[in-house]
Amino acid sequence: MSSNKPEQPLYEAQPQNLLLWSIVLLVAFSWIFWDFLQRQFWFAIKQQADWGHTLVIPFIAGYFVWLCRGKILQQPFSRAWSGIVFVLFGLAFYIFCALSDSFHHHNLMGLGVASSLTGMVIFIFGWRPMKYLWFPLLYLFIFGQTISDRFMEVATFKLQDIASYGSYVGFSILGFDIVREGNTLELFYNNKSYPLNIAEACSGMRMLMAFFALGVAMAYTGLRYTWQRIVLVLFALPTAIFVNILRVMTLGLLSIIDSGFAAGDFHTFVGTVWLIPAFLIYLGIVWILKNLVIEPEEDEPDESASIFLFTNKVTSGFLIAVVVLAVTAIGFQYSIQVLNVTLKKEAVYPRRSLSVLPTQLNGWKMNGEDQRMDAAGVEALGTELYLSRSFVNTNHSSSPIKLHITYYTGQIDAVPHVPDRCMVANGFVQLTPDPLTFPLQIDKAEWQDDTQASLDGVPYQIMSEWNPLTKQEDIVRLPFGDFELRTTEFTHPQMGNDHVFAGYFFIANGKTTPYPGKIRFLSFDRSSKYAYYCKIQFTMQGNSDFTTPQFVETVSEFTSQMLPHIMKCLPDWAEVTNNDNQNQ
Repeated sequence: MSSNKPEQPLYEAQPQNLLLWSIVLLVAFSWIFWDFLQRQFWFAIKQQADWGHTLVIPFIAGYFVWLCRGKILQQPFSRAWSGIVFVLFGLAFYIFCALSDSFHHHNLMGLGVASSLTGMVIFIFGWRPMKYLWFPLLYLFIFGQTISDRFMEVATFKLQDIASYGSYVGFSILGFDIVREGNTLELFYNNKSYPLNIAEACSGMRMLMAFFALGVAMAYTGLRYTWQRIVLVLFALPTAIFVNILRVMTLGLLSIIDSGFAAGDFHTFVGTVWLIPAFLIYLGIVWILKNLVIEPEEDEPDESASIFLFTNKVTSGFLIAVVVLAVTAIGFQYSIQVLNVTLKKEAVYPRRSLSVLPTQLNGWKMNGEDQRMDAAGVEALGTELYLSRSFVNTNHSSSPIKLHITYYTGQIDAVPHVPDRCMVANGFVQLTPDPLTFPLQIDKAEWQDDTQASLDGVPYQIMSEWNPLTKQEDIVRLPFGDFELRTTEFTHPQMGNDHVFAGYFFIANGKTTPYPGKIRFLSFDRSSKYAYYCKIQFTMQGNSDFTTPQFVETVSEFTSQMLPHIMKCLPDWAEVTNNDNQNQ
């Protein structure tokens, strides 16, 4: 007795119908993940030198799929309901990160996007095609999104060290007299000094990420054996480092001709030019790897298959996926309204330019000119809204105190630049293992409770100041929080016994904190439509008798005078939040 199992019916899908349903699915997908996709797009546009390649990655991943199309279409697609598990996990994780203060992070949200997209592919097409689709999907997820500064900074500073040391060795081999202090090089030629700072933009991280993406793509398409592909990808790191060292040396040599060559647009142009020989080096590595093995000739696989066969009705699979995404998107939008969450923070700019801060206070006057950075320095700083100005005490002789203010707004996952990291990179030696936090003795004798505005039920503190232009009293609102200074003591090989003291605190959305890690919780409150933070930093040089308590005392005296003027420049957070509430 024999029993023949009836053949499962197959459903042929026309390419135009698949394209139509794919567009509908893409619209639903973009709806739920719009915040992530929009932010990623602007990262690529506004930071083209670093992340412009992410715009090309989806097309490269699509090309990988096209190369495997014959194998993918050899057998019918069979829907896998287990894919819905990945979709639901991705959606839930994405929404959790979007609504959370602690986990609202671009790359964590990207994990939810990746899980949802993978789940939809598995659900509609089944597990069999994943044998060929897993690599294009993984390539898209890894190289198609911007890596947060919080994840990149560890590698970035290490690459800065490598670039500075490699350039130092290179110049020494060429016979130049050169001195290296941290990430700063000083080149001597014809009895003249040419300083060269290896900023974060020169670390080689941007080149490394592009090279890894290029290396993986070339390994996948141009090499047959796994060991060849692994070797090529591993060569991306030394190749990028080597070319970056040559780029830094080129900038150093050009600075001898004209210091402007090491900054501005020409600085970026030199980095772009060096990508050409870097690419040729990489092609040479591919040629060597291919010729290490004599590969037998094989018949080219037939990639002409174009019939899409499914074991289930195609329309129902796409419809279910679209409904899941649409229902989730509606629920997500409803949750945002109920919880009063704002996903995209809008920029709020200073009311006045920082340059209008007074040059003379009671007991203090400006010393020298404001210091301006070159284009590379501004790029490393991450903002064009900054002020670097020195003051001296007119009542007694002491070292000048340098005031450095940087203002950031509308950003997410921002990593503040602090002296305990940046000064070490410039050759300073940190004398204490960790920064120490001290309270600032701010003179609050003239501070009063605000009878018109409060934050979380607590009235603002205000000061009244006579304005000779308007002939009226100006009301200045002061920030909330305990004023504390996070301080670090440094020395430098070229300073002898003198020490440098650096301290800072932040003002974010009308509140203060000395801790960089708390910036996100203050300036990126989920319920606030706007976000800003401002770093206020002080630096002083003193001899071996000058102590940290004396530095804190000097900063307290200076800040008591300057703080109201700083707050007149920064946004009045009471007005910002009041206008926001009126517009809702």
